[in-house]
Order: sequence, then structure tokens, then C-alpha cells
Amino acid sequence: MKVALVPNAERPRSLEIAERVIEKCDSYGMEPVATSDDDASLLGLEVVKPVASSGIELVIAFGGDGTVLKAVRVGLAAGAPIFGINVGRLGFLADGEPADLEATMRTLASGEWNISERMTVQAAIDGRPVAVGLNDVVVEKMESQRLVNLDVWVDENRFLSYRADGLVIATPTGSTAYNLSVGGPLLDPEGRSLVLTPVAPHSLFSRAMVFPPQRVLRLEVLEDRPVGVNVDGIDVGTVEPGGVIEVSEGPEAARFVDLSGRWFGNVIKEKFHLE
Repeated sequence: MKVALVPNAERPRSLEIAERVIEKCDSYGMEPVATSDDDASLLGLEVVKPVASSGIELVIAFGGDGTVLKAVRVGLAAGAPIFGINVGRLGFLADGEPADLEATMRTLASGEWNISERMTVQAAIDGRPVAVGLNDVVVEKMESQRLVNLDVWVDENRFLSYRADGLVIATPTGSTAYNLSVGGPLLDPEGRSLVLTPVAPHSLFSRAMVFPPQRVLRLEVLEDRPVGVNVDGIDVGTVEPGGVIEVSEGPEAARFVDLSGRWFGNVIKEKFHLE
């Protein structure tokens, strides 16, 4: 089994766990590879480009949610499922723990695991290449103290104009990320929907809205200032007044290896120390 390893270069603990996995790979019939020159240099591995023909059968991330999002891009490109080993803090995307490494390696090598499919989201900006992510598309102000003005259409229906710091359009998986911090709802990550949540809106209506996955949300930039657009925290461009951002369900789901089988409600209780 060819396994792509994705570490967090800024966390020594991440590299330490990745090196422990590399040491164990041979005994479990795994071939560890890297998918970038930087990761290959850090881990002493061969570089394999993550494409459908690469032979990569599994992607393992070592870190928090940011590292797992990086691994998701690798998994989508290679057509492989993703498994995260948590070396972060309040991570929702990593299912494994370093303390369980031996048992985890044994189960991963057996191939006897469940798959959890997660909806992705994509943003199209004025004819530029489409950007795809797992968590969210964020359209936000670029200048401090200056609101942005966005006209939102749902399919062919005009919905509302927002004066706000920005808008977050999240997937159910992304509902526990930026969407949560700005007051949006939590959704079961295996569901399919788009959550529109305003960031610090200057209007009487400030509620989040949940739309079915087939809807296309069209955001028109109004008035005299541009907006920045990012997908899963990665800057994908600036849109000037008169420009349009179209947000919709991504072309394919991300696949996560699920070893714990934990219900989402129990995950929430564990992460927030609820009873």
C-alpha cells in the first residue's frame, strides 16, 4: 500500500510522529511517500505527484485541522482517502491519536476501515480557475474599519444585500471552523448543505441560512471597495466592485477513514467538555 505522509513542518511533534510511522511502514507492508519537495526533504522520502495514476491508496496527516485540510487537497487529487493523527489542539478532522499509533497502523494496513464521505465546496471567480475546499469559502473585507457590500442571489432569485465584515459559506464539515466562531450552526459533517453566515453584519437580519447542496450562491460585489476571497484559508483572489463569486457544491466528496465510528454529537461533547 502506497501511503502519502503530510506533516506540519512547524510542529516538531508532528515530524516525530511521522518518522515513527515511517519506521513501522515496512513491517505493515506500506510504502511511505511525500507529495511535495519540502515534505520529502523533511522526512527523507521519495516525491510522488498526487494524481489519479500515482498509486497512492491512503493519505495520512500529522497535525491539526490545517494540516488535515492540506492532506485533503492531496487526497482529492490522488483519489485517495484521508486519515488524520491529531497533533493539534481542538481538532475536529483528525480521528487518530499518537498514543494509539501501533493499533492504528495495524488497522490501516488491514484496509478494514469505514469511509466517511464529506461534501466539498467550490468557488468560481469571474472566469478564473475554480478553487475547491472542504470547509468553507470566505468573502471578506480587505481594509480595517471598512465594511463590504455584497448582493446575494440563490440560483436565479435575489436574496439579500449584506453590509458586513464578510460572509462565510461553509459545508457541514466546515460548520465547526470559522462558521462556528461567527455564530453559525453546527451540522453533522456527513450531511450535505451550504451554510451562509454573515460576519459582523450591520443590518437587522443577522441569522445564518442553510441551503440544500444543489443551490448556487452568487455574490455580487457592490460599491467602491474590493473583497478578498479564500477557500479553506487559502487566498484565491481579489474581486473588484461589479465582480461575482459563485459558490456551489464541489465536484466530488472528500473521503475520510473512520476508525472510531463516533457519533458527531459525542465528538461535540468531547471537544467542548459537555455533559
